[in-house]
Amino acid sequence: ELISMAVEIRKSICWGCWMQCGALAHVDQGRVVKLSGDPEFYTKGFFCDRGARFAEHLYHPERLNYPLKRKGERGEARWEQISWDQALDEIAAKLKELKGKYGAETLATTCGTGRGHQETFKERFLHLFGSPNHANAGQFCRIETREIDYAIYGADIVAMKPKLVEREGCIVIWGHNPKESVPVEYNEYRNFKKRGDIKFIVIDPKRTEIVDELADLWLPIRPTTDAALALGWLNVIINEELYDKEFVEKWCYGFDQLKKRVQEYPPEKVAEITWVSKEKIIESARMFAKAKPYTNIPWGVKTDMQGRNVTSIIHAIAILRAITGSINVSGGSPLSGPCLKAKGGSDFNYIDMLSPEQRAKQLGIDRHKFWTFPGYDLISQAMRPYWNGKICSSYMPGCHIPDVWRAILTEDPYPIKALIVGGNNPLMAFANTPQVYRALKSPNLEFFAVVEQWLTPSAVLADYVLPAANWLEMPLLHFGTYTGSQDFVAASEQIVPPLFERRPDYYFWQGLGIRLGQEKYWRQTLEKEWEWCIKPLLDELNMESFEEFTQKQRFWFPPFEERYHEKIDPKTGRPKGFGTPTGKIEFYSTILDKLGYDPMPHYKEPAETPVSQPELSKEYPLILITGSRFRPFYHSEHRQLHSARKLYPDPTVEIHPDTARETGVEEGEWTIIETTWGKIKQRARFSTRIDPRMVDIQHSWWFPEEIPDDPILYRSFESNANVLTTDQDEYCDPPTGAMRLSPYLCKVYPAKKYY
Repeated sequence: ELISMAVEIRKSICWGCWMQCGALAHVDQGRVVKLSGDPEFYTKGFFCDRGARFAEHLYHPERLNYPLKRKGERGEARWEQISWDQALDEIAAKLKELKGKYGAETLATTCGTGRGHQETFKERFLHLFGSPNHANAGQFCRIETREIDYAIYGADIVAMKPKLVEREGCIVIWGHNPKESVPVEYNEYRNFKKRGDIKFIVIDPKRTEIVDELADLWLPIRPTTDAALALGWLNVIINEELYDKEFVEKWCYGFDQLKKRVQEYPPEKVAEITWVSKEKIIESARMFAKAKPYTNIPWGVKTDMQGRNVTSIIHAIAILRAITGSINVSGGSPLSGPCLKAKGGSDFNYIDMLSPEQRAKQLGIDRHKFWTFPGYDLISQAMRPYWNGKICSSYMPGCHIPDVWRAILTEDPYPIKALIVGGNNPLMAFANTPQVYRALKSPNLEFFAVVEQWLTPSAVLADYVLPAANWLEMPLLHFGTYTGSQDFVAASEQIVPPLFERRPDYYFWQGLGIRLGQEKYWRQTLEKEWEWCIKPLLDELNMESFEEFTQKQRFWFPPFEERYHEKIDPKTGRPKGFGTPTGKIEFYSTILDKLGYDPMPHYKEPAETPVSQPELSKEYPLILITGSRFRPFYHSEHRQLHSARKLYPDPTVEIHPDTARETGVEEGEWTIIETTWGKIKQRARFSTRIDPRMVDIQHSWWFPEEIPDDPILYRSFESNANVLTTDQDEYCDPPTGAMRLSPYLCKVYPAKKYY
C-alpha cells in the first residue's frame, strides 16, 4: 500500500506483549498504514514482527465490533446485536440478582496477559463488588515470580543497568528463549555479546538458536529439575567460598540454614537428577560466581510453569543473585518497587476496600496460602512501610484457577454462578481443557460474559460478548506504572478513535460499577484515570494533564541509586535495608515459614516423570515440553492474521529424526501426541536441536477459519496442548498453586490416513 506524503507520525506504546516497546504509528488520512519502532523511546527503536502486525489486527474484518447477546443455547454461535447500554443494564441486573442470592463471592473472573487494562480495573470492580475471586494467568506466568521476589527481596528484579566499570559480567538465560519470547531483550544481549565483556550461560533442554549465538556454556537440563540445579550451584558457590561474604553477612538472613540445606545437593547428585554433567555444573557455577557482582538472571517463563517446585526454583534463583552481591548494582541485578511518583497498585484498584470476611472466602485460600490473601497480607505488612505505603496489588493476590471450575461444577465450597472473562481464552490458556469446557457449559453457571477483540472458542460459549478496543484505539499508561509493579512512568496518546462500537475495556468495568453503586470510585474517562494515577509526577513536572505528559515527556525514570539499600533512611537514621520482615534478603523466608511452607528452597521429584514413575514411562517414554514461544503468535492470539498464518499454517511438534524413525513419524505429517490425560494431533517438524528423549509441541492452537459452533468450537480440542494436562493439586505448587503446564510423559505415533 502506498503511503502519501501527508502521512502523520503518532507515538504509542506497543501492547503486543508485556515488554511494551515504543511504537510509531504512521497515519495516512486517519488510517494506520504502518507501525515501526520509536528511536526516542527507552527501547531504542526496537520493534518486532508481532508488534508490526497490529495494523492488520486493527482493521481485520473479523474483529468484534458490536455488543452481542446469545440467542438459543449456549454455544450455538447465534447472536443478537445490542447496544452497550442494554448489555450493561442487563449484566448489572443479573449480577445484582446473583449477589443477593449467593453473596458477592459467587462472581469470578479470569484474565490472561491482557491486551488492554482488564485486570486492574476488573480488580477494582471486584473489590468494590465484594468478590475475592479473580483468577489470572499470572499464577503460572511471571506474577508468582514477582510475589516470591517480594517475599525474598521486598522488591522486584528489573533489567540490568549498564556497568559503571569495565569488568566481565555473566548473564544466565534460564528457562526461556528471548529471541522468540522477548526479542527486545535478545537484541540487547546481542549487543552485549559483540562488546565482549559479558559471558552467557544458557539453561535449556533444547539447543535453541541462542545457544549457538550467545552461549559460553549450555546446560541441557532435564525439564522440571531446575530447583535441583540451582541448589547444586549454591552448593559449589558456598563450599568453594565464591560468594560475596561481606554482602551476605551484612544484608542476608538465614545463611547458616542455607549452607546446611545445600549440602543435600552435591554436584554428583544434581548431575543424576538433572542430566547435566557434574563437570558442567561446577564449571557453570564458578563462571557465574566469579563474575560477581556483575551477575544477572533475568526472568524465564518456564520456571513458573512446572507446578510442584515453582516456589523453590524462583526462591533459589533469587538467592543466586543475592549471594553474588549483585543486588542494586549497575551491571548486576537492580531492584524496583512501586513508582513513588504515581498512585498505582493498591491506591488504584482499591484492594483495601475488600473486607476481611470476603477475603477469607477466596478460592484456594485453604491450600495455596502464599498466592492468596494470607501471603499478600504478610508481604504487604513488610513492603508498605518501606515503599511509602505503596505496594503492587495487581494480579496478586489471586484465587486458585482450577477451583473456579470446580466451584462451578460441584458448588463446593460455594457456588460460582457468574463468570466474566477479559483478555483471556480459558479453553486455550489453562490446564485441563476438558474440565474448563464442562464448567463453561454447565447449567450451574447462570451467567457468562466475555470482553474480547475476537470471537474466540471461549467467547462462543458466552451469554454476552463485548467488543474491546486494541492498544491503538486508546490512551495508554504503562502496565508497570498503574499496577505499581515498576518504578517509572510511561504513557502515550490514543492513535485512532475506536472503530465501530469497540471500547477500551475500562468502560465495561466503569459502566458496571456505576450501575451497581460504585460511581464515586470511577472517573469520567480513561484519560482522567491515568491523570489521577500520575498526578504526583505531573505536579512535580509542572504539567496540567495526562495529555500534556504524552506530548512533552512520554516517560520518566527515577535516578538509579547504586546500592540503594545502604542509603541512610532519614526517619530512622539507619540504612534502608530491604522491604522484608527482617529488613534483609531472606535466604530463609520468614513469610513462607509463617504460612507453614518450607522456608528454604528444596527439590522434590514431581509426579509423572521418568524417575518418579518408571513403569508409566515404559508406555509413555518421551518427555513432553509445551509452552515454547514462537513469534509472531502470542499464546492463542493472531491465528486470524493472514501474514502470520502464512508462516505457521498448522501447529507443529518438534521431534528428533531418530525418535521419528523409531516411532514411524514422517516429517510434515499429522502426528498424535498422547499423555495419560488426553491426545491431540500436530504436524511433525524434524529437528536435531531437541533431545531424542523429548518432543516439544506448540501451545494454544485453534483454527478461527473453522466452524465456531459447539462442539467444533474452531477445532479447539484437536491441537490444543492443554488437552494433555491436568490441574490436580498433586501437580500444582503448594504455596502458589502454580499449575503444571509442562512437562509430562507422552508417546507419539502417526495419525491414521485412509487416502
